[in-house]
Amino acid sequence: MDKFLIAVKNDINSSLESIPEKYFDFKKNFTDPLGKATRTRFAYHIADALAIDTDKIIKIASSAELIHLASLLHDDCVDDGVKRRGNPTINFTFGLNMAILVGDFTAAIAFRKANSISSDISFSLADCVEDMSKGALLEENSRYKIISSDIYSEVISLKTTPLFKWIASSCGLISGGRFSRELERISDSFGMSFQIIDDILDISGDENSIGKDTFKDILEGKINYPVLLSLDVDYVKKRIEVFFNDRTDLTPLYEIKKYIIENGYIEKARDRALKLIKEVETDVLKLPNKKAAVELYNFMYSMTEREK
Repeated sequence: MDKFLIAVKNDINSSLESIPEKYFDFKKNFTDPLGKATRTRFAYHIADALAIDTDKIIKIASSAELIHLASLLHDDCVDDGVKRRGNPTINFTFGLNMAILVGDFTAAIAFRKANSISSDISFSLADCVEDMSKGALLEENSRYKIISSDIYSEVISLKTTPLFKWIASSCGLISGGRFSRELERISDSFGMSFQIIDDILDISGDENSIGKDTFKDILEGKINYPVLLSLDVDYVKKRIEVFFNDRTDLTPLYEIKKYIIENGYIEKARDRALKLIKEVETDVLKLPNKKAAVELYNFMYSMTEREK
C-alpha cells in the first residue's frame, strides 16, 4: 500500500508540475494532492482483490484523485470555502476565477491520463463526471429546502458514488470484465457509506483534525444525513424552517446541532453507514483473491469508524 500511495502521488505531481508556472504554480499550491487518499486506497484494495497487478492501476487512481481534486476546487467556489486539507482554499487565496480555471485544468489532466489507459476508460470517466455534475446541480437546486430521503439518496448516488464506481468498473475492465455486478454494488454502498460519515463529521468533527470547515452543510442550506434523520421531530424541522426563512440569525443552527448530538442521531447515522458495508460483505468475499478481499472489506469497514 505505501509503495502504491507513493507511486500515485508521484504520478500526480509529475503531471501537475509539468505545467509551466505562467499558468499556475501547482508545485507550490498543491503540496498535498491526495489528502486522505481514500480513492487511491479503494483502487488498491479493489485491484488486489481482483488479483490485478496494482502497477496497472496507478493511472486509474491518479485520474480519480485529480477528478476529485477538481470537484473540490469547484465545490469550494460554490460554497465559498476558506479551508481545505488544512490550508487556505485556492478560491480564498487567488479568487473564484482562478479556482474555477484550475479545476478545469486539473480535470483535463485526469481525462488525458485516463485516455492513456484506454478510450473506453476515458469515455466512462466522462460519464462519471456528467453524473457528478448532475448531483451537484440537484444539490444546488435543493438548497434551503426540506428534502426527502429519496432526494438525499439521489444527490449522493450522483455526486459521491460515481467516482468509486468508475474506479471499480475500470479495475474490473482491466481484469477482463469480471464481477461487474458485485463491483457496482460494492462501490455504490461504499460511496453512500463514505458520504454519510462525511456528513457526520460536518456536525461532530473537529475542524483542526479533519482539515476543513465544519458545520457548513446546514449553514449553506444542505440537509445532510444526521439532519435528515432528525426531521421526524417537529422541533428540528421548525428550527430549520426558521433559519431557511431568515439566515441572519444562526441561533437555530446551534440548537439543531445540540439536539442532533444529544439525541443519538450521530450514532444512528453511523449505524446506517456500517449497515451499508455489511450488506455487501458477500459481494466482497466473492472476489478471487480471498485474502485481499478480506482486506478490502476491513478497509471499507474502517471508513465507518473514522473521526477525520
